[in-house]
Amino acid sequence: MKRTGLLLLILSFTVLIVQAQRDIISINRKLSPVLLNNRRLFTDKKEQVFWIVTSNIDSARNYIRTKQLPVTILQEHAGGLLVVSARGSLLDSFVLNQPFVRFVDVPRVPHEELAVGTFDNSLNTINLVHSQYPLLNGVNMVASVKENKPDTTDIDYKARYISTPLSSGLIASHASYMCTIIAGGENSFYTGNGVAPAASLISSNFATLLPDGDNVYKQYGISVQNHSYGTGIENYYGADAAAYDASMINNPGLLHVFSSGNSGNLVSNGPYAGISNMANLTGSFKMAKNIITVGATDSFGNVAFLSSRGPACDGRIKPELIAFGEDGTSGAAAHTSGTVLLLQEYYKEKHNGALPAASLIKSVLINSADDRGTKGPDYQSGYGCLNAYQALQALVKEQYFTGSALPNFTQTFTINVPANARQVKVTLCWTDPAAVANAPKALVNDLDLELVDNNLQVWQPWVLSPAPVIDSLLKQAVRKKDDLNTVEQITIDNPISGTYTIRVNGTSITSGANQPFSIAWQTDTANQFQWQFPTAVDYAQSDADNLLRWSSTFSANTGLLEYSLDKGASWQTIEKTIALSPGNVYWHVPDTCSIAQLRMTINGQVFMSDTFTISPVLPVHVGFNCPDSAMLYWDRIPGITTYRVFRLGQKYLEPISTSSDTSIIIRQPGNNLWYTVAPMVTPNRSGMKAYTINYQMQGVDCYLKNFLVDLDNGNTGELMAEIGTTLHVQRITFEKLVNGSYAPLQSFQPVTTLYFNHTDKNLKDGVNTYRVKIELNNGMVIYSNPESIYYFLTTRYLIYPNPVKVTGYLSVLTKEEPQNTYLILYNTLGQQVLQYRMQQTIEMVPLYGLKSGVYFVMIKKNGKKEFTSKIMVQ
Repeated sequence: MKRTGLLLLILSFTVLIVQAQRDIISINRKLSPVLLNNRRLFTDKKEQVFWIVTSNIDSARNYIRTKQLPVTILQEHAGGLLVVSARGSLLDSFVLNQPFVRFVDVPRVPHEELAVGTFDNSLNTINLVHSQYPLLNGVNMVASVKENKPDTTDIDYKARYISTPLSSGLIASHASYMCTIIAGGENSFYTGNGVAPAASLISSNFATLLPDGDNVYKQYGISVQNHSYGTGIENYYGADAAAYDASMINNPGLLHVFSSGNSGNLVSNGPYAGISNMANLTGSFKMAKNIITVGATDSFGNVAFLSSRGPACDGRIKPELIAFGEDGTSGAAAHTSGTVLLLQEYYKEKHNGALPAASLIKSVLINSADDRGTKGPDYQSGYGCLNAYQALQALVKEQYFTGSALPNFTQTFTINVPANARQVKVTLCWTDPAAVANAPKALVNDLDLELVDNNLQVWQPWVLSPAPVIDSLLKQAVRKKDDLNTVEQITIDNPISGTYTIRVNGTSITSGANQPFSIAWQTDTANQFQWQFPTAVDYAQSDADNLLRWSSTFSANTGLLEYSLDKGASWQTIEKTIALSPGNVYWHVPDTCSIAQLRMTINGQVFMSDTFTISPVLPVHVGFNCPDSAMLYWDRIPGITTYRVFRLGQKYLEPISTSSDTSIIIRQPGNNLWYTVAPMVTPNRSGMKAYTINYQMQGVDCYLKNFLVDLDNGNTGELMAEIGTTLHVQRITFEKLVNGSYAPLQSFQPVTTLYFNHTDKNLKDGVNTYRVKIELNNGMVIYSNPESIYYFLTTRYLIYPNPVKVTGYLSVLTKEEPQNTYLILYNTLGQQVLQYRMQQTIEMVPLYGLKSGVYFVMIKKNGKKEFTSKIMVQ
C-alpha cells in the first residue's frame, strides 16, 4: 500500500509539472511571431485591436460576458475569428489561457500557422542528410509521441497523423511542436521542416508513465517512441524503468528516446543527495538501460544550463547523447527520434524491410556523436552531440557488426585503420534484460569490449568514476573494465595504421543462454573538410546573421573564407584568417535574393560549398476573399521577375502557378485554403517560401478588411474602413440607416488608398447604424455588415431590434449599471407575459417563444417606472 501511494504521489506530481510546462508553452504557441517579439503589446494600458481565432465563438462570447471583461467584440468572421478591442494586459491575464483560444494576432500580420521558433537542423547535420539523401524521408515509418495529443489539424503533418484510441483527450501545443520536429512537412514555413518529413505519427497518452502494450507497437508499426516529459528528480531504477527495458527486449526493433529533463541546475537526491548540477534526471523511467536519454545544447553544441545531467542512480553514463534543443531537452529528444527513423528506414531498404536491432541504431548514434566538453564520455554530454550524417555513414559504409555473446566466450571482429587516421572509435551496445525494480545496480548481463592493435596492445573502454563526490564525478574518463554500462566505447587518437581486432567477451551472462550485441566503428582521417551549412537544400536569410558550419580535421588553425554571388566568377572575402576549430562563424548575408556559394581555402586546398539560396522572408497578404475568388498579393523583391504560388495539397505544398506580377486571383478556391509564394531565383530554383496562410483567416472579407465605428467625445461618430486591395474598386461609400433605408454620407472616388475615415456629427438619440458600400468596375456591389453606435442623448435606455424575431433576442442597453431593475413585457390585453432582471449594461433578453404581435415595454427600477415603449414581435 505504501508503494502504491508513492507511485500515485509521483504520478500526480508528474501531471502537475507537465501541465504547468504545457500551459506556458501553449500560450506562447498561441501567439503570432509579432506578438512573441513584442510582448510589450501585452503590457500597454491603452486599448488595441487584436484578432483571436477561437474553436467556438459562442464559448468566447459567453466567457467574455460572464466574466464581464472589458473586451469589445468588433467583428465576427467565418472560421471562429473575432476582431476585438481590449487592453493587451487583460488578454494576457484572462483570455490567452482559455481552451477555446487557438491563436492570437494583431491586424495585418496574418501568420495563422506558427512556425517552430528555435529551428536548427544544421548543428546535428540533419540538413546534410536531407541534402545528400533526398529520398530518405521516413516514408512508411511510424513514430509515437507519448504525451498529450497534438493539434491533428496542423498542416505540417497533414494526412500523416494516425488517430488511435491511445491518444489523450487533451490537446497541447507542446505535442504539436514535438511532432513537427520529428516529422514536419515544411508546409507552414521552412522552420516546420522535420527530421523525417514523410513519416507517420501516432499519439499515446502519458497519463500512465508505463510503456504501451507490446501489441500496440506491433499493430501500428511503431519503431521509435518519443518521450519529452519528466516528473521530479528521481534517482532510482523504478518499475517504470524496468518496464521500458522489457519493452525493448520484447520489441527488438523499437527504440525509446527520452529527454533528460530541464533541471540541470538543481540539487540531486537519492545516492547523489546534496550534489548540485549533477544526477538530476527528471524521472525514474529515464534510468532505463536500453533507452536513449538526450540532453540539450545551444546552437554551438554547448550543453544547455538547464539540461539535466547524469549519472544514473547506479553511476551509469547519462545522458547518452546531447542534441539541439534551445527550447529545452524536449526538442533534443525529438531531433534524435527523427534521426532514428531515418536510420531505420535506410537499414530496412537494404535488408528486405527488416528493422535493425535497437542496439545497432543506438551504437551507431553514440559512436558517430561529436565529442563535447571534457574529452571522452562525461556526465554532462554523455558520448557527445548527435551527428545524423555520420551515423548514417556508418550504415552506408557498413561499419558495424552484430553478434551474440556466450558466457565466458570471446568473439572477435577485425577492422582496418588507414595511415592518415586521426582517431579510431569503437562502440559496443546491447539490449540488456530488465533488472529488478529498485535494484542498486541495473546491469544484468555484463559484456566487455577490448581493442587490440598490430603490436598486440590492448585498449579498454573509457570509464567514469561514479563515486558520489562532485570532484569524482567531474573527473575525466579512464581506461578500465566497465561493469556498469550497457554501452562501452574505446577511442585511440593518432592510431598506427593496420588491422585491429575487436574483442567482445561474455563476462557474466546470468539471464538467457546468450546476449545479442551490436558494434559500430569509424576512423577520422586527417586533412578533411566538409561544409555542413548551408547545403543545397538550405536557405540563408538575406540581410541577417546566418551561422555557417563545417567540420575540419586539418592541423592548420585558420583558413580563408569567401563567398560568390555569380557562380564563382568573382569572390568576396568574409574573413581572411577564420579559425577552423570552432567549426562555425556568423556571416551577415548581403541584402539580396540570389544563388550563392562559399569556399574555404586551407593550405592552398579549396573546399567549395553546395550552391545554396539567399532569400528574404516574403510576406503574403489577402486583397479580397469573395465567394467565387480570392486575391493574394505580396511585395516585389528587387531583381526577381517571377514568383511561384503554392497550395497545400493532400499532404504537402504543391506549385499551382507562376506569375511575373505580385498578385494572383484564385478562381473557385473551394476547400483549398492554404497558400504561399516563393520568389524564383532561377527558372528551376525557388527562394524561401512565405509563411503559409489560410486566406479565409486573414480578417479580409470580399474586399473589406476592417470596418469599425466608435463614439468620440460622447457626441461624434467616427467611422473607419480598410479594404484589402484597390484592384477593380470604383467607389467606396459610407452609408447610414435613416428611416428604414441607407443614405450615403461620404463617397471616395477614385479609390487610391486602402484606408478611409468619416466623422458623423449628426448622431440621433438611440441606435445609429452604418455600413460600407464597395462598388467594383464590373458593376458588382459589396456591402459590409452593419455596425452601430449607441448614443444616449435624452434617454437612459435603448431597445433594439424593432421589430424583433420571435426566435431572437431583444437587446437592451442602459447608460448606467442597472440595480434592482426589471424589464417587463405586456401584451395588448394588458397581461404581463415576461419579466427579466437586468444585471448588465448590455442585456440579451430571450423572448421564450412569444407569439407574434405588438407588446408594450416597461422598465422599472426600485419599483418605479423609468421607461416605456412598444415593440413588434414577428
